Amino acid sequence: MSTATASPKRRRRGRTLTIVLIGIVLVLAVLVVVAEFVLRGVVDRQIAEQVERSLPAGTEGTVDAHAEGVIIPQLIGGSLDEVEISSRKITVDGVPLAADVTAHDVPIDGAGSVHDVDGTVTLAASSVKDLAKYSPLFDRLSLVDGGVALSGKTAVLGYDISYLARGTVTAQSDGKGITVTPKTVQITNSALDLRVDQIPGVTDTPVPVCTAQFLPQALRVRALDVTAAHATVRVTADELPLSESGLQTTGSC
Repeated sequence: MSTATASPKRRRRGRTLTIVLIGIVLVLAVLVVVAEFVLRGVVDRQIAEQVERSLPAGTEGTVDAHAEGVIIPQLIGGSLDEVEISSRKITVDGVPLAADVTAHDVPIDGAGSVHDVDGTVTLAASSVKDLAKYSPLFDRLSLVDGGVALSGKTAVLGYDISYLARGTVTAQSDGKGITVTPKTVQITNSALDLRVDQIPGVTDTPVPVCTAQFLPQALRVRALDVTAAHATVRVTADELPLSESGLQTTGSC
């Protein structure tokens, strides 16, 4: 056989081999994409179910979870780099709220702890009024821009009076609660002709509200943003155990 006759056959075999290799690569690429898609759905669902099972007592609702980045390498490494967890409808001791949390270094097997937890909890104005039941110093709480309005009853100079006060609300330095401090006070008893600028025991008297009792022990309240429509609370944790006991054990003040 001549060299001229053999060369076209070798070229055809070479082209065929190249096409086969390209086909194999494309099939593998498709399989990887499909596996990534399927695994992402499974991982996201498992994380959401784990969080729902581990909610503290008195907390009910459903959550959504989403792992960021490419899943397969993270699964091989044993942990997820970053996970977004959110719930648009969750209740804590009957108080409805919404939550968005970002966690890092989430173990695949659910054991151990996650790190650098940072999230926000948002309460609508209609939900905040229920918080008054956690303090005996006022009867009702509502939101105003930049703070809260408090209403209650007290005694001044032998008179039983009703009042409406506006105050500031700040996170406590230890992150375990918030402090409400009434500032401007208005007497609401129409039958009493009292003129007072301050009410002893009410004006400028800090009212602590323990929030740790509703949160996993490791979480801390760091900041608040209050408007007349809603209150947004930032919560953080350097390390948060993933075990049911770690998530279900709440803090104290």
